[in-house]
Amino acid sequence: MSSWREQLAFAPLETAERGEEIGRRIRQAIELGVLEDETQLPSENDLAAMMGVSTQTLRSALAELRHLGLVETRRGRGGGSFVKANTGQLARARREALGAYSLDALRDIREYRAVLAGSAAAAAAARPQQISVARLASLGAMVGTAHEPADMARADSKFHLELAAASRSVRLTRQEMALQAEVGPLIWTSTAGEGLTAAREHAEIVGAIGSGDTLLARTRAEGHVRREMNALIDLRMSMDTAPHDAALRGGLGEEGAITSIGALAAEIEKTAVASIRVVEEAVHAALDAAPGGGLDELEGVYQIAHDTLVETHPILYGTGFLADSKFFGESGFVWAYVPPGRSTPQRLEMDLEYYDYATAPWWPREGATEPVQASYAYVDANGSNAYIVTFSKCVMREGRMIGAAVADVLVSQLQAGFAPFLESLPWGSCIVDQMDVVIAANSGSLVGDIFSSTAEVARTIALPPVPWRLHLAQAPRPTATPSRSPQAMQTSEGSARGRAD
Repeated sequence: MSSWREQLAFAPLETAERGEEIGRRIRQAIELGVLEDETQLPSENDLAAMMGVSTQTLRSALAELRHLGLVETRRGRGGGSFVKANTGQLARARREALGAYSLDALRDIREYRAVLAGSAAAAAAARPQQISVARLASLGAMVGTAHEPADMARADSKFHLELAAASRSVRLTRQEMALQAEVGPLIWTSTAGEGLTAAREHAEIVGAIGSGDTLLARTRAEGHVRREMNALIDLRMSMDTAPHDAALRGGLGEEGAITSIGALAAEIEKTAVASIRVVEEAVHAALDAAPGGGLDELEGVYQIAHDTLVETHPILYGTGFLADSKFFGESGFVWAYVPPGRSTPQRLEMDLEYYDYATAPWWPREGATEPVQASYAYVDANGSNAYIVTFSKCVMREGRMIGAAVADVLVSQLQAGFAPFLESLPWGSCIVDQMDVVIAANSGSLVGDIFSSTAEVARTIALPPVPWRLHLAQAPRPTATPSRSPQAMQTSEGSARGRAD
């Protein structure tokens, strides 16, 4: 084994759950081809020392791998533990159902993968004489000759891992390995997983690396990853189409869909405004009951926000009040939100040392004339850490701003709400905010992207009272779009797939 393979597969563990992590790390290395078939693992004592665990913990992990059929122990002279990666076990690798991912999660993975691949390609292009360009080219071509989805996934993953290793960063390579194990096989369940297309794009990346063109290498690697992930997002979007949605689309027509989109946008704004009004009234009532009171007097506002969110979720993700330190003498907030995976609101606890909400894009100007304003889509870093649009209103008392009443809407919820209506519109239609950020679309390539000012559209329709616009695409919907169900995905895992024309 080369040095980078040992460092990647057997690096010391950093988590407390070491027993589970050992098995996961080695299993991923086998499934992705980092540890190839018939590779002999180091002795138990050596491997335990390399990974920083006890021999007993290591033995338990190896026993689980033997049970899965990924490791075989041989006795006698020349014995030891050997990788078994040449069976159907690889087709049954740790594959999460695509339906478990939200579009927002896939969008996030797309951008993360693109950054990693682009950075690795640029680093390799900066020193092509120090890497084996021929080996990289050979690995890149393998996906074009594979026939089974599992073989395609493994060949594609090996190329991307070798590309990551060319960066000479074990940490970056380990991150790429984790991403490949998580979503790599899923890419080959969609029509994006065409071997010849991927092989051609691999060759273009390697060509840029070999010529030492760092910018071109980065651009080609990022474009390749985004194409694969966009097709996966398209497939995920198609899985959200329920039978009643299909019937709905058939009866709507284009104008009906446009009307429904406008009505839903108005309903979202109306719900946010109503929540903000209730919170604002609760704040004033609390301060009326305790004139001159501080933030402690607003404790009862949380229950009001909580109850309001119970009635308005899932349209709203969170609601509450954030205090202006100029009035109260300190920063503070009362906030209810529904965490991912939960159905009931809870209180948000947050360290305000690292979160200056008065500089956030949604914070209203003092004396702002807009009753309620809507922000552009943004990631609420150090706050809720969600991708959201925020509605806010300046709360005034005796001529002074005392804070902001606020309501958040998840961008993923906007996508889910608008999706059934967007399906009736030409492929490539989307809804954008005031900064041209796509907040809902019927094409994976547009999800979470910035809408190009040079893109050709048939019509642009304003969606008052929110600052959003609907762009109707000119391009007709493709005759064949990804529409395979999760069941079909599972069934096809062991079957041969077609090659690109």
